Amino acid sequence: MRFYDREQELNALQKVHEQISSSSCLTVVTGRRRIGKTRLIRQFCEERSNLYLFISRKSEEVLCDEFMGYIEELFQQRSYGRITRLIDIFRLLFDLGEQRELIVVIDEFQELLQVNPNFFADFQNLWDTRKHSSHLHVIVSGSVYSMMHRIFMEYEQPLYGRADLMIKLKAFPISTLAQILREEEVFSAENLLATYIVSGAIPRYLEILRDTRSLSKDSAIDYIFSAYSVFADEGKNLLIEEFGRDYGVYFSILELIASGKTSRVEIESILQSGVGGHLERLEKDYSLITQYRPFNARPGSRSVKYKLDDPFLAFWFAFFYRYRSAMESSNIQYLKDRYQEQYSQFAGYWLERLFADIYMQSGVYNRVGSYWESGFTNEIDLVAVNDAAKLMVLAEVKLQKKNIRKDQLVHKARKLRVQYPDYKFEYRYLSLEDLGKSYQ
Repeated sequence: MRFYDREQELNALQKVHEQISSSSCLTVVTGRRRIGKTRLIRQFCEERSNLYLFISRKSEEVLCDEFMGYIEELFQQRSYGRITRLIDIFRLLFDLGEQRELIVVIDEFQELLQVNPNFFADFQNLWDTRKHSSHLHVIVSGSVYSMMHRIFMEYEQPLYGRADLMIKLKAFPISTLAQILREEEVFSAENLLATYIVSGAIPRYLEILRDTRSLSKDSAIDYIFSAYSVFADEGKNLLIEEFGRDYGVYFSILELIASGKTSRVEIESILQSGVGGHLERLEKDYSLITQYRPFNARPGSRSVKYKLDDPFLAFWFAFFYRYRSAMESSNIQYLKDRYQEQYSQFAGYWLERLFADIYMQSGVYNRVGSYWESGFTNEIDLVAVNDAAKLMVLAEVKLQKKNIRKDQLVHKARKLRVQYPDYKFEYRYLSLEDLGKSYQ
């Protein structure tokens, strides 16, 4: 699949790279696996002198032998002598960087903690003393977000404050997904939403679906729910290293949120234990969930729901993890039946999320959210407000126009009209059809 999007990230990399003529610079690229970190970096490095080093869990001595081979090949130097410590590899690179500009890419940087726990402190000292005399652009990337965050963002860590640029790579915007579907001649509103749900607009997943001609709603499900599906263990592979030994509790919480149990009370009543600490870590340390309150809620209100931010993980937990016994016994039809049963509710939720993004990105509204009253009653799918113009847009979102009941939305808004007597209210009724029009 060709390289899509990422113009903003490439421009940011270029701006930092311009410093290399006067001193070395450090860029940190994070993001979940399959998000395209390596592809972005390789795209930036095209036609620029670069050295790519992948940190695997080998002994330090073996890694040094491997890296020295790459260095000798790049600089066409027969031998620099035997080096057995990684920090000495970087001393050599800083020496070489005094004579020429070079991009040094270190992939899966967090794995250095396993190879040599003292490396980060040694690298800090080397960076601080050699940065201004050399011309290296060091680009480090890592997939274990919590560890990368700790290495570069926690005050007590040696490399805190050293990065000149930090990029947290995200999934493609849905406009890019729509572009891919158009290029593959399978664009429709239904395919756009269905493919967004099962791929999360993650570049690698889209590449797999494209290569297997599975970018339509039905073909995607036939491919994903198959006996040897590469997606079956994907959620576990992505997160088990993040969570460590406690992954079972975290997985149970994420499964419940993905299945519609979005309040702490619901989650704790099902698990029969307190989960406040786990929810906080899922939000703040792992950046997997977000808590949200109804529009216009008072600060500190206990009316809180949680949502998964990644559509693919929500899909994986709601179906692969929830029905893992069926998957392990190759009962593929059972999985497909459950997906078909629950698709309308599941897709309707993500359709609401997509419209919220559309309204927020329009630049017209300064507040976008959803609304509900005590006991989760009188729910309104979308509230978009322009306070300067005193305009409030309320929207009902359904997969099909025929399921929208316009009188209900006006009724649900009666308290908001009392609270905002000076505002003009507009009522909109949005469906899958409108999503398609947004990306034609």
